[in-house]
Amino acid sequence: MSDEVLFDLAEAESLAMRACRAAGASEATARSLVDATLSAALYGPPAVGFPHFVDYLDSFREGRINRDPAPTCERPYPAFFAADADRGIAQLGFELAFKDLVEAVRTLGVAVFTQTNSYTTGELGYYVRRLAGEGIVGIAATNANAMVVAKAGGPAVYSTNPMAFGFPLGDGSPPLLIDQASSATAYVNVAAAAAEGRSIPEGWAVDEAGQETQDAARAAELSFTSAGARALMWR
Repeated sequence: MSDEVLFDLAEAESLAMRACRAAGASEATARSLVDATLSAALYGPPAVGFPHFVDYLDSFREGRINRDPAPTCERPYPAFFAADADRGIAQLGFELAFKDLVEAVRTLGVAVFTQTNSYTTGELGYYVRRLAGEGIVGIAATNANAMVVAKAGGPAVYSTNPMAFGFPLGDGSPPLLIDQASSATAYVNVAAAAAEGRSIPEGWAVDEAGQETQDAARAAELSFTSAGARALMWR
């Protein structure tokens, strides 16, 4: 018997909003997170939709996310936005600056938005998808903890360093969107495999001795290989 439960969009939105509020999130936080989650579920990789949404709910309850933050955004230069998420979700800080950011791009031709002090960004493609919907080409990147080795047997020295690119195509067409990790795979894919008791493909992760491992549960606590390293392994 399948464990999958199907909801239409309105049902999924209502359930997600109730779950956020029950976990203590403010209305604004819940709204931003649910919008991003639905976007990921509809258009992005499944692992960063509702499966990742559960991580946010746990973090609300455990106090790892500020459930009622007061994000701030300074604008030291006309085309530069520097936001502080106040330990809240990244999506809310982005949402609060979004209209001004779009206006800056339309007025000046380019703008940069940065944000610190936030929880994980979630699906990075969400941000450039929003911009593409306004006819704007977007590039997004984020950092994280060190979890990727530079060479086999070496220590983890950098993060999965995801990046996303969004290009509006016009004529009512969906935008061209590329969302990728710089590691052999994204962390959420390993976490999902671990939760489901599945093994992972060769070349995704290494153990403490630098040897490949296909044990997803161990890999989630160890180190990943870089995208370039995996390409070399398969040549």
